[in-house]
Amino acid sequence: MNFGKISIVLITLMTLTSCATKNKLSKSPEQKKSELFYSHGTSKLLQKNYREALKYLKQAYEITQDDTKILNNLAMSYYFLGQTQTAFKFLNESLDIDKNNSDALNNLGSLYFKNKEYDKSLESYQGVLRNLTYKHQYRTHYNIGLIYLIKKNTEKAKENFLMANTQNQDYCPASYELGKIYLGEYRYNSALKWFKEASKGTCYENPEPTYMQAVTYLQLEEFAQAKAKFQEVIERFSSTRYSTLAHLKLKKINNEHIIEKQASDIITPKLKSTNQYDSPSF
Repeated sequence: MNFGKISIVLITLMTLTSCATKNKLSKSPEQKKSELFYSHGTSKLLQKNYREALKYLKQAYEITQDDTKILNNLAMSYYFLGQTQTAFKFLNESLDIDKNNSDALNNLGSLYFKNKEYDKSLESYQGVLRNLTYKHQYRTHYNIGLIYLIKKNTEKAKENFLMANTQNQDYCPASYELGKIYLGEYRYNSALKWFKEASKGTCYENPEPTYMQAVTYLQLEEFAQAKAKFQEVIERFSSTRYSTLAHLKLKKINNEHIIEKQASDIITPKLKSTNQYDSPSF
């Protein structure tokens, strides 16, 4: 996951609705056919084969037009094929059937976010929060946090990122955003804590948290730790731009230390005190 791009984060959070289990014996042949098309379409959607997904989901919709699962995933197929307005249409159809449909509300919030309609996006996500049984509320809080960042309401953003972390401590994007907020507030020890959290678990292979740990160590003037972390970035993420940035930072640190040492060698003898207690000399 690329922590640096909000738009990418939002897309990956869009919900795909899985097929619910029902009593197969009570279904008509047409219902069974609709579910088969839905299942194939959802599978293709998860594989990012959006054209095939759309083909199957349209066939499911032709048979069953009032199934919110079909409408939700059909909307997502259209969205990923660049048909945003059609995606809005099917999500709203889903919400006409069930106004509390959290999957549709979540996806609607993400579409509004992509359109930079942040107030509407926030309203949709807040609708999701009203569903106390929805199991992905940590992602809802994270998305709300991103909106408050854009609105420059740092305290509200922080509150929602902390809620996301409380509900799922393994959800590293929230930890990363908290690290950035605390870094911007010059609270370097807190920033370091959250950047470390952001580099654990599923996010271990992301270069950004490790790089930002090194940057934070620099701010703390802990140069040995900073150099070690920059070196880690270079070795573990050699094919990313963060490796290049780490090389530049290391070069700058080394050059500055050389200059400081040279200046110290020249200046120190002149400043050396001649009296026993290192008090002012007259």
